[in-house]
Amino acid sequence: MSEIVQRLWRHFARLEPFGMQAPDFFAELVEQAPVVRFDGMWVISGYELVTRLCTHPGFPMAAPVFTDVVHRDNPQFVRFFGSTMSVRAAEEHTRLRSVLTGAFSGRRLAGLRDRIDDVVADLLAEPLRRGEAEFVSELATPLPAAVTAVLLGVPPADRDFVTARATGMMSQLAAGFLTESHPEAGTPITAAEFAELRDYVAGLLARRRAEPAEDLIGHLAQAQEAGKLTADEAVDMVLLLFMTGLDTVTAALANTLVVLSEQPDVAAALAADPGCGDRVFAEAIRLRTPVAFGSRQVAHDLSVGKLDFKAGDTVILAFAAANLDPRKFDAPLEFRWDRPMTGNVAFGHGSYYCLGSALAAMTAQSLLTAVHDRLPTPSRPPAELPWRASLAFPTPRVLPVTFAPALADSGAR
Repeated sequence: MSEIVQRLWRHFARLEPFGMQAPDFFAELVEQAPVVRFDGMWVISGYELVTRLCTHPGFPMAAPVFTDVVHRDNPQFVRFFGSTMSVRAAEEHTRLRSVLTGAFSGRRLAGLRDRIDDVVADLLAEPLRRGEAEFVSELATPLPAAVTAVLLGVPPADRDFVTARATGMMSQLAAGFLTESHPEAGTPITAAEFAELRDYVAGLLARRRAEPAEDLIGHLAQAQEAGKLTADEAVDMVLLLFMTGLDTVTAALANTLVVLSEQPDVAAALAADPGCGDRVFAEAIRLRTPVAFGSRQVAHDLSVGKLDFKAGDTVILAFAAANLDPRKFDAPLEFRWDRPMTGNVAFGHGSYYCLGSALAAMTAQSLLTAVHDRLPTPSRPPAELPWRASLAFPTPRVLPVTFAPALADSGAR
């Protein structure tokens, strides 16, 4: 077993984080070991094969595995996540996804731009006044949660409640492989809290059926009325959207800041032209992909090229490595302004491509525009910070930053 494969195995077996070295590791992995096979598990890193398997019907999303304790203590959560759109069979996945597609159209999202800018301004007000912040907890975590709430149409007064419950659901997912003493373990949502959240969402949908509105909950309520969704499916879809607005975008925003700290020329260009924020974000999440891996399960014995997969095998798609494949991206470890913004797999590929990717990019663009003349910089070298030990998220757990002084303040001195 080569050194790079040994390190990969240690990451899966012991949750050893890659930290600041993640891009170097994944670039080495895709060059040296684009296909790795362990007992009953594959790790695929090459861009061409990753994207091919993403569109192959024989590789559906792997169903979640929960511990006996979770099955006993929170069976409704287990039922919910085991029946979400993410893990449904191909036909059901396509049916449910089609209900959401129109809700994420460019026209609908463009109508949210001003409201997203308002959310960003509100969250930035106090950190900018202080001149410092803990970026992950004060900005990168609450921002996508608030934007998701705006998209859905959650009343502003309820957003803290929804965010707390969504965080609890994410902690429940993690409970299967993190010990209670682990710094990332968090507090899983209880059965009573989950039941309360389901009732709350059902109430929102009922109100939208009685009083239609142009938000995503209104869109789902109309779909339920039209017979496109059952009542449980509509509630489950809202709950899933609460969750998907958290970790992925939080990691993407934090990783973008790390890339800017590594690329002073890019930071200077952004300060001069905030309109390039979308390009900065696209290239940053290619270099430091927020979700390193995606999991699939082989539906039946099959062959792809010279590879023979057995039914039940777990296939780990290394998106972070595919984004650094030199056969797809010239000089993959370099930040390139002229690189196309499409084609990387930071938000997946194929039928499981993240529907919220455009919303995530809009959120990042809003944040980068708002701080372009006061770009936050890490107050400690990112390599010295604690990084998440999560299998999927190679990102800082905390990221203290300082904001450059306002231009007017600098001139006064």
